[in-house]
Amino acid sequence: MTAPDNVIQFGRRVLRGFSQCAFQANEITGALFIAAVAVFNWRMAIFYVISGVIATIVARALNGNKELLDLGLYQFNSALMGLALGNFFQPNAMLWVAVVVLAAITAALTVAWSKLTQLPFLAAPFILVLWAVWPFAEYLGLAKVTFGAFADAPLVWGAAAISTFGSALFAPSVLSGLLFLVGLLISNWRHAIVAALGAVTAIALAEQAGAPGTAINSGFIGFNGVLAALAAYIIVAADLRLVALGALLSTWLASYVYRGAPVPVLASGFVLAVWLMLFLGWANPRLAGKAVQGK
Repeated sequence: MTAPDNVIQFGRRVLRGFSQCAFQANEITGALFIAAVAVFNWRMAIFYVISGVIATIVARALNGNKELLDLGLYQFNSALMGLALGNFFQPNAMLWVAVVVLAAITAALTVAWSKLTQLPFLAAPFILVLWAVWPFAEYLGLAKVTFGAFADAPLVWGAAAISTFGSALFAPSVLSGLLFLVGLLISNWRHAIVAALGAVTAIALAEQAGAPGTAINSGFIGFNGVLAALAAYIIVAADLRLVALGALLSTWLASYVYRGAPVPVLASGFVLAVWLMLFLGWANPRLAGKAVQGK
């Protein structure tokens, strides 16, 4: 390919990496996701872009699978790392260094994971790297942001649902959520509906469980449900029953991590839920026996 073609291919890979934060492979969606982050926090948007670029370079240098690289699947974990660092740590010089280093490490882990196991990595590489760094953050010159407890407040369904979309990108605002939703609609309108079902399911469960209203309205509780619904539909099977199951399981599992682990919950609920659903799918015909095998 000529130099201009290489630049275009590189740019498409980077943008698709951003869109894969919601399991899409669409450059316009990726650009809208950048905008969704930028209207919430410009620094996080820069970290997002830097991390996606670095991941693309690292995955190419490590001879990652070309198809996965073209789809953006090697890049989105690093992009999420950039967002998480901008969200959880105070801005300082070391944070910029951490963005570069941890984006590269996350990309390398993602490539290795894809080569060594058949288990979908989902958002696990970024989660595991951030969890590994979390206890030592102060020693690395990173200052954690102190978040207050969620206060009680009336549930506002519309704002909660839209903010839940934005929270999938660490940008819990209505405008960010709307841009996220538009990105999904442009890429695949069915996926936008699935994401909405995941948000509503997670919000309903959280309300029934008595979660603080501000936690629901901000999208903090619901974003795992959105991601699990999308992953269940796209990765497991295009079945709305699995969408509902994924949203319920992810919200429930995320609550356990939030209450019991000394690390941020991140997207752990959705990752655990999808892995559990895949395991159940593997085990089901073995437990069902002859009837399923047609004997």
